[in-house]
Amino acid sequence: MGKIVGEFINRFDGGIVTDPRNKDTRYSRMVKNFDIHTYPYKMIPFKGSESGDANASTRTKRNFLIAPLGTSISTPVLYAMGRQSATDKAEVQYKNLTTGASNDLDDSSWADPTNNQSSGTVSAQSYAVFVYYARTNLIYMVATGKIMGFDVRTGGSQGVWDDDILTTDSAGFALSYTNIAQGLVHSKDDILYLPYDNKILKNNNKTWTQASVTLPTHLKITSICEDGNYIAIACAPLTGYGKSVVYLWDRDASLTTLSESIDWGEGSLFILEEIDGYLVGISNVGTNSATTGPTFNQRIVFRYYVGGKAKIFKEIVSEESTAQLSVQIPKQKQNNYLYFFLAMTFPNGALHEGLWKLGRTEDGLWSLSLDRTPNNDTATTSGTLLGFIKVGDFVFIGYTDGGVHAISKTIEIAGTSEYTATTSIYESVILNDKDSSIKKKLRGVTVFTEPLPTAGQVVLKYQIDENIDTTTFVTVFTNTTDDSLSYSAVNIESTGVELPEYKEILFRIESTGGAIITGLKYKSEVIDKDIY
Repeated sequence: MGKIVGEFINRFDGGIVTDPRNKDTRYSRMVKNFDIHTYPYKMIPFKGSESGDANASTRTKRNFLIAPLGTSISTPVLYAMGRQSATDKAEVQYKNLTTGASNDLDDSSWADPTNNQSSGTVSAQSYAVFVYYARTNLIYMVATGKIMGFDVRTGGSQGVWDDDILTTDSAGFALSYTNIAQGLVHSKDDILYLPYDNKILKNNNKTWTQASVTLPTHLKITSICEDGNYIAIACAPLTGYGKSVVYLWDRDASLTTLSESIDWGEGSLFILEEIDGYLVGISNVGTNSATTGPTFNQRIVFRYYVGGKAKIFKEIVSEESTAQLSVQIPKQKQNNYLYFFLAMTFPNGALHEGLWKLGRTEDGLWSLSLDRTPNNDTATTSGTLLGFIKVGDFVFIGYTDGGVHAISKTIEIAGTSEYTATTSIYESVILNDKDSSIKKKLRGVTVFTEPLPTAGQVVLKYQIDENIDTTTFVTVFTNTTDDSLSYSAVNIESTGVELPEYKEILFRIESTGGAIITGLKYKSEVIDKDIY
């Protein structure tokens, strides 16, 4: 018998790696619909999704937030901003942050607050801005060059809509913009900051400053976030060519110079957030609207600010020249993780779209995963990702499918059936047993699980050699044995499948029915020798 080689993989929190030939088996070529971060040594499947709005096609919800309902600040609800197709008016609806009753997180119904629609029809509605400011009791939105306000607590119940809040507040100016991004209320001064074009609008308890800071005219602000006492401002070049810049602003409008400017490198920076004490930015380098010149493959580039520089720590390369970003580029920070939208065709031809998650592992690795797909395993037809929110363990995603607006949400059922609607997928890095020139024979392979639930199922597949660059897999086994902790294939008699000879191999695990994966082990025999 020849030399025995193999791997035992029992840690998965490294997430998706730029190069699938990376030798660190904590990484993966793809991992989606699994929680790989809560417990580094197991992959926990997420529940599937179902319709999150019975009237999704006519109410077209695209952005979400949490704010009070009525006069009680202690009663928050989930608000959604949409557009009523029958009236062409902007509107808000809400869900209670409960389960087991109507209009809450576990059903597809939404409640209408009083006067939930704009007074008049709205053109050029921007879905990028949807922000609550507690000092004014208002949710702010933008359309037709104006700021709209929805009062969540006026008169003992929610429901006073103002189509032109700048005029109401005697701001003395109208809002005119070409590009606009989501605002924030800074925790240090409790002031609302709203970026547009190359400026930031300031609202200090209804006292408005049109341009509290103005940046170079060849840039547009795409994203802002808190960074300690500062506001970090992400700017991309208007032309799409050249470098992006991040400015740190101490919120002092009397100063003509900002605290610091950071060269963020090539590409259009579209998301900026502070994660685990670092400024993290995601840039688009490619040939769509955020182009930096002719490229054969588009790239999504991840950088973090360390040692006075923006350092690349991960890239995702597309098979195609375009990757789809959300129309309004939403983001959410929760529990020190960053969530964002992306749809991209990977070099092996597989389209992966949905809500992605970025964070750090316990030993400092930057870890990326495709957290949730928008509609279980059903790919959208010319779909567009629009908006999302994560509320506890519930995720709401707004998207289009074949031109029809839809909302999906996490299934709430307690049991196992909530896991059958979607498949959680893990693909290992490419394994070559330290030498791709030598042929091996796979002798046995095992997938380890926590006790398999009644509806649980684990499917193991593989790709070898030249097939690794495709979307075609060969199935080794399907395990549905209740309470099993592992399942192995050792020969053709046990599985009905001849285990392959290979020089390189990649394994894929598919989990349905709530099957929790705890490990992958294989052993192979070297069947030829090196030629020198």
